[in-house]
Amino acid sequence: MSLTNDKNPRVEVTKIFADYEHPMTAAVEWAQSIATSRGINPSKDQVVFIRELRREEPSLSLKSAVYLAQMTEKAVRTEHNADETGIKSLLHTDSIIP
Repeated sequence: MSLTNDKNPRVEVTKIFADYEHPMTAAVEWAQSIATSRGINPSKDQVVFIRELRREEPSLSLKSAVYLAQMTEKAVRTEHNADETGIKSLLHTDSIIP
């Protein structure tokens, strides 16, 4: 019995949001809506944010929820950058994906 989850969190998140044309974009937008509706700052309240993501979507493993929280935090920072690129430009950049 392994105590670690060796599955790729990006693959898991993509499977959960597979009904959408752009699953990762949908996942991050969904996560942002959770943060906004609960008044959570994804950068400062990471543990609370991850807990809320898993409460809202129980099929998220801890590893996948951490990954999604990190992607959401990056998307929020990217939305507020000087050249005003947003979630789509961030999510379509393979260089940031572990």
